Amino acid sequence: MEISSKTSIKPMGIFASLLYFGIPSVIFYFFIYFVMQRLHGAGVNDFVNFYASMVTPLILMLIASLVAYKSEGNKFSWALLSKRFRLKKMEKKDWIYTLILIVAMIIIQGGLAFTSKWLIQFDFFAPPTFLLPAVDPRLEHNLVLNSFMGFPLKGQWWIFFVYLSVLVFNIIGEEFWWRGYILPRQELAFKNWTWVAHGIFWALFHFFWKWNLLILLPVSLVLSYVVFKQKNTWIAIITHMIFNSIPLIGLLIGIIG
Repeated sequence: MEISSKTSIKPMGIFASLLYFGIPSVIFYFFIYFVMQRLHGAGVNDFVNFYASMVTPLILMLIASLVAYKSEGNKFSWALLSKRFRLKKMEKKDWIYTLILIVAMIIIQGGLAFTSKWLIQFDFFAPPTFLLPAVDPRLEHNLVLNSFMGFPLKGQWWIFFVYLSVLVFNIIGEEFWWRGYILPRQELAFKNWTWVAHGIFWALFHFFWKWNLLILLPVSLVLSYVVFKQKNTWIAIITHMIFNSIPLIGLLIGIIG
């Protein structure tokens, strides 16, 4: 679906973009730097804390995308939702671009991984002391795990399915909001420069992970360019899911034992 000026979708310029990216960023910042801290101080289990402080804003983002979709006067049906959010059938060219995107992101993340360790040396970029071990850049993270956030893994399949639900909310919540709802509106305002504006805004949205910004900016720009070029949100969903599923592999190995 090509978005044109004949559609009922309104353009989203720089000021609206600041709101639509800034408000979710503030919400995430609140949940990580306030809710996570309070739950940690109260002795709440890390797993419960993780779900409460990091999954809740993702659920809110998913709800926001559906509310925004409905506010445009759309009816709730998969066919109409797919058309508005550009959940198109993956063609051969889409799969090729997805593969190229995945390779590019692996190279970028691998090549710039050192920047997170470098940035946390500075007070401004240092992560808070209460940050959960699963997302703490100061710690070394192994792929294969024996325990996860205080729970032994062997035979504990419920952990796998709970974490899988985290992934679903993470990927669908973000992609419906960023690439499904916002990107088509930005295209009406930024035209050929949409991928640049969208990529910068999306990277800055992650300010709550500020030690990762030097990695996130090029990753955000590359992903934004490919989705903008192909007009297919499935590319972002598939790529996002593959990258965020890496910890799930470690959990699965630990559960099987």
